Amino acid sequence: MKKHVLVVSDLHLADVEDNPDGWKYYKSSRYLFDEEFAALLKRFLDRAGSAERLLVLNGDIFDFDLVTVVPEDPPWPVSRSERRRGLDPEEAKSAWKLQRMLDDHPRFLDALAGFVAAGGRLVYVLGNHDREFYFPAVQQVLRRALDERLRRRGGGLGDADLVFEPWFFRLPGLLHAEHGQQYDSYTAFRDVLLPLVTVRGRQLLALPMGNLSNRYLMTRMGFFNPHASDYIHGVWGYFRHWLRHYAFSRRSLLLVWFWGSLVVLGRLLRRRRWRRRQMPDLEELLAEQSRRYRLERETVNRLYRLQDRPVGGKLYQVMREFWIDRVLLALLMTGGTVTLALVPIPLWIKLTVPLMGFPLVYFIYERLALGRTIFDFESRLPRVAGRIAELTGVPVVSFGHTHNSRLVPLGPGRSFVDTGTWAPLTDDQGRLRPGLRNWLWLEQDGERLQLRLDCAGGGREGQGEDGQ
Repeated sequence: MKKHVLVVSDLHLADVEDNPDGWKYYKSSRYLFDEEFAALLKRFLDRAGSAERLLVLNGDIFDFDLVTVVPEDPPWPVSRSERRRGLDPEEAKSAWKLQRMLDDHPRFLDALAGFVAAGGRLVYVLGNHDREFYFPAVQQVLRRALDERLRRRGGGLGDADLVFEPWFFRLPGLLHAEHGQQYDSYTAFRDVLLPLVTVRGRQLLALPMGNLSNRYLMTRMGFFNPHASDYIHGVWGYFRHWLRHYAFSRRSLLLVWFWGSLVVLGRLLRRRRWRRRQMPDLEELLAEQSRRYRLERETVNRLYRLQDRPVGGKLYQVMREFWIDRVLLALLMTGGTVTLALVPIPLWIKLTVPLMGFPLVYFIYERLALGRTIFDFESRLPRVAGRIAELTGVPVVSFGHTHNSRLVPLGPGRSFVDTGTWAPLTDDQGRLRPGLRNWLWLEQDGERLQLRLDCAGGGREGQGEDGQ
């Protein structure tokens, strides 16, 4: 039977905020793409005709980390920290956040409901920013919203119409789709199949460092775009950013960075202690995946071992990412300069050491401390995808997560596809950059396979046929 499969990822839908000064511009209503998404689904349905139609939502479709509002009259306790930084990733609170996002995207829901009403099926693969769908109550919010719309059309949502996948989705002989965060040590979950930790009787998601940084740092640095890499600068870059956005306002960049970094570091350290007390039965979880996907147990084990170790367990690396090591070094140098000024030594030493010696020490330290960065994993993804293709025997492996769309041949009859992002990546003038709103379209008819990587704005990025 003919199959048509549409794969999209990294839509990063959130609640809408319109701020006149450009604060959190990436959540502005002017960047909504719900109509474009609905148009894409219509084109897909029209072309697929009577073939089997499948839409794979390959992670980070919703972005729970960006929702910082709280209910006016919450039915559960809300801490002072939650009121400032957003609700904790707890089942009931995450369900409320999803409903808040759905209320701002009715057209998106209508498009999904129309797709199901036309006979299509939905597969939702969890990413790192929408891992709250691990909670059954959160899944139920989306199911209920779609079911309500389908009932207005005289139907309803069946169990098979929407399936949630916590790790990956597999179409034998065709596709392996997963979000890709498990190959990024900054966003990898320690246990992707059981990402929970129990804290004082509450079950919370054990969020990786990248998510914690988004929640407690990026959402409070609203002139940076968390979907892009414009928040990564050197010292002078941060100074220019502060001068442009903060110097003449009541907002503080330095305090948000300082306290946010300490909050993230503290939560990572506490969670290490909690996780040691709550080790999951990993073997049983992997065995369940083996049965579910009809894969050999050793194949599932090898797929699991391809994942990266979370950086949250590496204290020094976390401190370096938050520039805490540089701050400590600067404090030591400042203290050394004051000490030299107070002790009875020749003036040339008092001047030479701070002006020449300390900068040299800093330069040497930076050279020696160079290690992995948040971008290093992107270069490894094609190799990981190639290994997955070998283990599972599929011609197409698709990830998201990087926000950089690409189609990479892996060898005869095999391809790796990164589906990019629909989130607003903008230039200095606030204009959307080209190449956004990407999608992967697979058409299989017997032995013939055609794939296409494209974007909603037009302009074909890559195309393959017969598995190429």
